Amino acid sequence: MRFKLNPSGFASLIKLVAHISLEPPLISGTGFLLRYTQNPRSFATQSTVTTSKEVPSEKSSVKRTRNGLRITPTVRKLAEEAMLDYFYSTRNLQYMVAESMSKNSPIFIDGLLKKVDCVTASEINQSITRYLRFHPVNEFEPFLESSGLNPTEYTHLIPSDKDFLDEEGFLLENHHVLCYSGVDPKKIGKIFIKAREVFGYETGVLASKIKAYEDLGMSRYFLAKLIVCSPGILVGNMNLELGKVLKTLKSLGFDFDWVMENLSEEASCDWSSVYRVLSLLRDICFDEKELCGLIRKCPRLIFENSGRWTVVLAGFETKHGSSRSELCSLFQKFQQIQVEECVSNLRHCFLFLKEIEMEDDEIHKVFRSHSWWLGSCRLKKTSSLLLYLKAGKARLCQVIQENPEEMKKWTMGSKVQPLPATEEKLESKSMKAQFLLYLGYKENSQEMEKALERFCGKGSELRERFNVLVSLGFKEKDVKEMVKVSPKILTQASDVLESKVNYLVKELGYPLSTLVDFPSCLKFTLQRMKLRFAMFSWLQARGKVGPKIKISTMLACSDKIFVSFFVNRHPDGPKHLEDLKKLHL
Repeated sequence: MRFKLNPSGFASLIKLVAHISLEPPLISGTGFLLRYTQNPRSFATQSTVTTSKEVPSEKSSVKRTRNGLRITPTVRKLAEEAMLDYFYSTRNLQYMVAESMSKNSPIFIDGLLKKVDCVTASEINQSITRYLRFHPVNEFEPFLESSGLNPTEYTHLIPSDKDFLDEEGFLLENHHVLCYSGVDPKKIGKIFIKAREVFGYETGVLASKIKAYEDLGMSRYFLAKLIVCSPGILVGNMNLELGKVLKTLKSLGFDFDWVMENLSEEASCDWSSVYRVLSLLRDICFDEKELCGLIRKCPRLIFENSGRWTVVLAGFETKHGSSRSELCSLFQKFQQIQVEECVSNLRHCFLFLKEIEMEDDEIHKVFRSHSWWLGSCRLKKTSSLLLYLKAGKARLCQVIQENPEEMKKWTMGSKVQPLPATEEKLESKSMKAQFLLYLGYKENSQEMEKALERFCGKGSELRERFNVLVSLGFKEKDVKEMVKVSPKILTQASDVLESKVNYLVKELGYPLSTLVDFPSCLKFTLQRMKLRFAMFSWLQARGKVGPKIKISTMLACSDKIFVSFFVNRHPDGPKHLEDLKKLHL
C-alpha cells in the first residue's frame, strides 16, 4: 500500500470533531430480545420462602435449601448434575448448551435449591427432578446467565410469553453457530446486548457472514475475539471499514495477532471510528515510518474508545492553533495514560485558565507548547489555588505567562506553597501595617497579626476610606473604634460608604452616634436598607409599627424573620414587599 500525505484530508477530518458522539451507536433489531418484558414466573422475580427451620442467628450470606440444608460446593455440584440431566435428557437441548446452562448459572441454581425439599445431599438429584416435573423452569434465565450476563442485565430480556428456548425461532441454532466459530459461550451475552439481530437470523445467514470474514484471511481464534469485541460486524452487510483498517495496519507491518492483543472485550469497537482516526494520524505524520512508530508506541490512540478521544484531542489542539507538525510532536510525546484522561486534564486546565481570566491568545500559547505534560496531570480547583497561592487572578496569569511549568506545582496531590510577595504587595502590606499602628495596634503583637488578616484591601485604600468617614462628620476616635469592631466596612469603595451614611443620617434622620454604636450596619447593601426602611415606613403609615426603630433591629435580622415579624403585620404586606423589590432591586 503506497503511503500518501493528504493535506486537505487533515482539515476535513478535523471538521468532523464537533460531530463525533462519544456514545456507541445503538443497534436496533428483531427477535425475542425485542419482545421483552419482565417475566413474572422467572426465578429472578420470585421471593424467597423463609421457613421456621432457618436459623435466625446464621449470617445472611449462608445459603440454604427450603428445608434448611446448607448449600455447599458439593450440594451445588449435585444440583448442576441434576440440571444437566434435565436440560439434556428431558428437554433434549444440545449437550453443549445444557452443560453451559447447568455449570455457568450459579444464581439460578441457588434460586432453585431454595425451592426444593431435601434434608440431605443425597436427596438433591431426586428432589430437583421431582420439583421440575411439576414446576418447569423458564429456560431463558439460566441460558442468559450462562452467557455471561447478571440478573440486572438479563431480567428485561426474558420474553413474557415463552418459557422454553426451542420456542424462540433460530435462537439455539445461531448460538450453536457462534460456539462452533470459536466464541466462548460465557461471552455470548455481550452479543445479546450489542447485536440482538444476530439471534434472529434464518438458517445459514450467520454462518455465511462469518465465512465472509474468514475469507479475508482471519483465523478462527482472531475472528472469535473480534466478534466479542465488535458484535456489530455481524449486523447488516460486511463491515467495509473493518477491512480497510486491517488492510492499512497490515501495510504498516501490524498482523492480526497484534490487533488481537490490543482489542478490549470490555468495550465494543466501532471500526468506522477507528478508520477515521487512522486516516487522521496518517495525514498528521510525515511518512509511513513515523506513523508506524507512533501506533506501535501508543496503540491506545486508535483503540481506546475506537479512537474517538484521539480525534477530540486533535480537534482541541487544532482549535488552539496547533499545526500538523505540533500535533505529531504531541502524539510522539504522549504519556502512558488513557487518552480520555489526557483530554479531561487538558479541558480542566483550559477551564482554569478561563476562570482566572487569561486572554485567549495567551491560552493558545500555553497549549501549543505544553499540552504534552498538561495532559498527564490534573490541576487543583481554581478556588483552592487562589486560596493556597494567596494571589489574585491577574497575578496567576502573569506567573503562568512567564513560566507555564509553574503549574506543575499546582497539581492534585501536591502541597501548594504561596507565591512570593511582589514589591507592590510588600509595599501595600507596609502601608496597611502603618495604618493599623495609627488605629492603635501595637507593633509585632498577636493582635496586629490578626488585624493584618482581617483588614482586606490595599493600605492606601484603607486610609482613604477612613478619611471619608471622618469627612462625613464622625470624630476620628469614633471611626477608629468603628473599624476595629467591623473591619469589613473599609472593604467598600469610598462613594459606597458615603451613600450609605448619607441615606441613614440625612434621609432617615438617624444621628451619627447610632452608627458609632452599630458600625456593622454599614456592611449591608444600600438596596437592603432602602427596601426594609421603605417597608417599615409603609407599615408605620398604617399604624402597624411604632414611630422609630433601631437600625440593628431592621437590618441584622434574616429575610425570613423580617417577613414574619414585620411584613405579615398587614394582610397586604407581602404584596407590597414584592412591589418594593421590583422598585429597589
